[in-house]
Amino acid sequence: MAEIIETYSKLASTYESEENLGSCWGKATAHAMSLLPLRKGNEVVVEVGCGPGIQLASMAEAGGDTLQLIGVEPADSLRENAAERTKRFPNVRVLNGRFEELPLDTGSVDYLYSMIAFHWVTDVEKSVKELARVLKPDGELDIIFSGRFTGKEFINKTTPIYFKHLSARQIMDAAMSRQRLTVESTNDAFRSIFGSRNLSVTESYHTFYDTLERHWSWWCRIEGQFSGVVPEVKALCDREIKEAIGTLDSEQGIPYTIHLIHVKVRA
Repeated sequence: MAEIIETYSKLASTYESEENLGSCWGKATAHAMSLLPLRKGNEVVVEVGCGPGIQLASMAEAGGDTLQLIGVEPADSLRENAAERTKRFPNVRVLNGRFEELPLDTGSVDYLYSMIAFHWVTDVEKSVKELARVLKPDGELDIIFSGRFTGKEFINKTTPIYFKHLSARQIMDAAMSRQRLTVESTNDAFRSIFGSRNLSVTESYHTFYDTLERHWSWWCRIEGQFSGVVPEVKALCDREIKEAIGTLDSEQGIPYTIHLIHVKVRA
């Protein structure tokens, strides 16, 4: 997990670029944000994995100054950017933390949300317990993240290349760095902790078409998953993977399908 956090911190300056906001992941995040309910009034609202604070600032502008907003982010550079972005809002705080260890009091949160981040947790059960711990008994939650079947087009093309150049251990370590949850396993994990609360788990698929170069601009985010690979082998893999992904090109562009899982808890 430390390698993943370091990679995201290193890439913090790219989050507000046109390439990132216009990428499949930027569009998926915008779609996920559109599903969230507008919060107003004297509530404590938390975003886990707030990144550079783009969504946090948007929530602050829409919710008014009576809303108490807290952003939680483990990557140093992203957290610093979020603090700088939201410093004009006196009702916003940005804290160091992650799903497994939320820096929040028990039963203190009215509403918690997270956009495209939960798949990076190292311990699903511990993370879900933390979410349940910090929510008030009537608290609400929206967790939207990448499911097991994300990137199926790319996986079909890249897996043979990784098996050719990497050891079984390296491939296993890379695969285990991200949770690959299905809607069924997600429902089981949350239901076991939240019990009889009003919980629902749904899924959706979104296919985005783009150029090779624009897809490649976000592909570098997976660097943390291959931190143990020597640079020469990594460079060789990158060249062959880029060529393989290029073969997916069509009149619409190169497709990439994001599998979104949405966990919702309502009062």
